[in-house]
Amino acid sequence: MSDSFHRLDGAGQTMVWMALAGTMPRLLYWGDALPDTTDLGALAQACEPALPHGGLDVAEVVSWLPEPGRGFTDAPGLALRRGDRHLYTQFLLQAVVPVPCGWRFELEDADCGLGLELSVQLCPCTGVVSAAVTLENRGTDALSVDALAAVTVPVPAQLQERQSLGGRWADEFRVSREPLGSAAWVQESRVGRTSHHAFPGVTLMTPGADASTGEAWSVQLAWSGNHRLLIQRCRLGGTQVQAQELLLPGEQTLQPAQRHTTPTAHLARTRLGLRDLSLRWHRFVRRNVVSRLQSPRPVQFNTWEATYFNHDEARLAALARAAALLGIERFVLDDGWFVGRTSDSAGLGDWYPCPRRYPQGLAPLAQLCQRLGMSFGLWVEPEGLSPDSDLFRQHPDWALAVPGIAQPLGRHQLVLNLGLPQVRQHLMQRLSELLESAPISFLKWDMNRDMTHAAGADGRAGARAHVQGLYELLDMLSERFPALEIESCASGGGRADLAILRRTHRVWTSDCNDPVERQRIQRGFLSFLPPELMGAHVGDARSHTTGRVCGMGLRTLSAMFGHFGVEADLLAMPEAERVELEAAIAFHKTERVWLHEAQITPIDHPDPAVSAVWALSADGARGLLSVAAVDRMATAIPASLRLPGLQPETLYELTLQAPWGPPEQVGKRAGVLHRPDGALTLPGRAWATTGLSVPLLHPGTGAMWRLRRCA
Repeated sequence: MSDSFHRLDGAGQTMVWMALAGTMPRLLYWGDALPDTTDLGALAQACEPALPHGGLDVAEVVSWLPEPGRGFTDAPGLALRRGDRHLYTQFLLQAVVPVPCGWRFELEDADCGLGLELSVQLCPCTGVVSAAVTLENRGTDALSVDALAAVTVPVPAQLQERQSLGGRWADEFRVSREPLGSAAWVQESRVGRTSHHAFPGVTLMTPGADASTGEAWSVQLAWSGNHRLLIQRCRLGGTQVQAQELLLPGEQTLQPAQRHTTPTAHLARTRLGLRDLSLRWHRFVRRNVVSRLQSPRPVQFNTWEATYFNHDEARLAALARAAALLGIERFVLDDGWFVGRTSDSAGLGDWYPCPRRYPQGLAPLAQLCQRLGMSFGLWVEPEGLSPDSDLFRQHPDWALAVPGIAQPLGRHQLVLNLGLPQVRQHLMQRLSELLESAPISFLKWDMNRDMTHAAGADGRAGARAHVQGLYELLDMLSERFPALEIESCASGGGRADLAILRRTHRVWTSDCNDPVERQRIQRGFLSFLPPELMGAHVGDARSHTTGRVCGMGLRTLSAMFGHFGVEADLLAMPEAERVELEAAIAFHKTERVWLHEAQITPIDHPDPAVSAVWALSADGARGLLSVAAVDRMATAIPASLRLPGLQPETLYELTLQAPWGPPEQVGKRAGVLHRPDGALTLPGRAWATTGLSVPLLHPGTGAMWRLRRCA
């Protein structure tokens, strides 16, 4: 009996899978660490479900892949066909193989001609669990894979609320929180990329859970294409959660002996509130996902909102000089540099510098940036294809399109089919020549087109093959240009997931640089992903996406904790603003090394007009607190902010930090803002219990405090 239980331990947690002979493995326990001497057989008996009246004579348990062939009548974990025959599987456990920090369960259904491998690992440093499934066709004819979950888990009954991230263009990572209903909750992306509206992650929590209290379970699917998350109240009781790639009809057919592996689902849990959950995700991504990050993260300038398609070498050179004077370290040339690209209606696919605007190519501008002490980066959109382009005229069959059927354009373009080997070979050659033509060390890799007719010239669905082709192309580029950094951009934050982050080094969080909107957008981003990957730019005073006017104080404050950048017309910026921006950049540079290893999360406040972000260094010796008013405050005297994570008995000094000048405030008395040169020293218990009084601030303004641990 003891051979039926397979436990994983790490980071103060224990996970136990029960794999009885003749059954599909299922999650028995996931929670705080159990003693090594725990009788897992007794645990299984304690969890044995009752058999209700009016149902089947066997329990409908939520296994790793719930099988209709075993009588499971809710949403199944797999759907397979041979021709028009639906397969009712009954997988039998064959072997359990230990792997580093985990297990591999090997199963077979000989009658259906199927083999199955279920792989699970627990990161010992973070407690995050990684799970995936590999299916093998052991039959003699083709197998259609209509659906296959990476994992399915039952969740505790006390997790009664759901939190997910949705939104739209320039409004990404919007947090949605609501009680679980009586029906299923399903979130899907069918647009061929991670999407703006359906981030591939979800959190379940106890009612009222906040930053520091409550139990929460969370899942992220590491996949950059179509996906599906399911939370379902099972009809006989209990709740199941599934994470899976969403396969289009006919998209995945396995010939005999072929295998299909799902994207990996990553799961995290805590009983210490949502802040601890976010920090677990941050540590996991830093340790296990992203590699080769340039440190310190260079402050960068992007030309888009300063130039759009109006490329003039003399003006760009002036922008580069202005950027260097501010202390900027990377200059990124955005859309409009290549042949035929005077608007967004033509040119995509023809990746050659425009001979009229850049008669000597990009090398002169890139070399100027180097002489000014900046590296040079470039915007590309290799997956895009303009009908008005030489590439499309030469290879119309390279577009994702159903032959003979018209499809709507998106941003006047189609999607280039990266599922085709010849397309990947062409792009690899063209991008390599481009990178070798000038000292280009950074690519802003954009993807501005939702897929609609995701099929190739043969008419078969090709969304999955496109994403796999993208991964292969990025891997080849990384191997050939190991120092190259790549930003994942998809009309802003439309491609942000743990699979693309294995191949890129930054996410362009949103095309919206409005600092008020950015406070909310970045709050959602930080719930799953760490701040050093979060592209955060200082824009012009009047936002190009919302029209809102904000001062330099909030604009720089909103960029301070992420990967700091600037995207504004520096040549038209008033001198007073340039002085403030230069001071903010200098301040960021003094703090960024520890900031980009820090514990950074938003802090809850009862007033939604108050947006606060708390950064505490990895060693707990220093911190920064930002407070912004994104609207008019709801009360005459706002509540205080509590600072979590400090040692209770240790003394900490808090000082108002105003590198760009003191914030504008309202009210008869400034409160804590009247001590710009003074310091407040209290033990950590006081800062965590009483906190800091929030000053009255005008909407669109903010303040920052520096924390220092006393010797």
